[in-house]
Amino acid sequence: MKPYVQTGLAWSAGATLVACGISLVASSQLPDSTQIPIHWGADGSPDKFADREGATFMLWMMPAISAFIATCMAIAATVDPRQANLSASRKAYLICWIGAMIVLTGIHAGIAFMMTRTGAPSSGSPEMIRWIIAACGALFILIGNYLPKTRSTFMMGIRTPWTLSSDMTWEKTHRLAGRLFMLAGALGIIGAFVFNGIWLALQLSVLAIGATLISVIYSWFVWRTATDREEGSGYIV
Repeated sequence: MKPYVQTGLAWSAGATLVACGISLVASSQLPDSTQIPIHWGADGSPDKFADREGATFMLWMMPAISAFIATCMAIAATVDPRQANLSASRKAYLICWIGAMIVLTGIHAGIAFMMTRTGAPSSGSPEMIRWIIAACGALFILIGNYLPKTRSTFMMGIRTPWTLSSDMTWEKTHRLAGRLFMLAGALGIIGAFVFNGIWLALQLSVLAIGATLISVIYSWFVWRTATDREEGSGYIV
């Protein structure tokens, strides 16, 4: 097993243990009620409820999700056909992996807090949602910083037919994508404390989709003039 995969699994194990601890503590503090919130709308108001048993089940879902994502990341690093390139991109891969674990643990802590605060004045506050969105924006900035340093792989980055068939196209596309994702993250952090309602929930997703689409379209234009693009094997079937 590659050292960076071991590092990712170690961080994941730590994050999963913390999430289990949060679930254990929160489960013991859940009120005896059939109206425990388990989902919140864009304005921070609870819009889905469950009894104590259902809420406990939801609390233990996040550690399971974290473990599943960690497993997928480890497997992906093993099966990628371009192992040398993925190893060269290991810092970016680890940032995505570890960052996702930290953000998921933070989200879990926020959800557990709001579930145990049923009936309290702050239980419907959107402030927790704002901080979760801001944390995701910070992760976008970190990812954007490392995207230009990646090499062509099948498991991360802007993977289009054009970037995967031309190293020049990959490099130029990810230089632009890195800047766009950093901008999206910065704007997302600002938007987390400016927007309300549905735009509070959607603004970061819109920014991320926009950055991705621009990068995909740009990759095609770069590929058209790339000097190292593949023209085919020449086989006749």
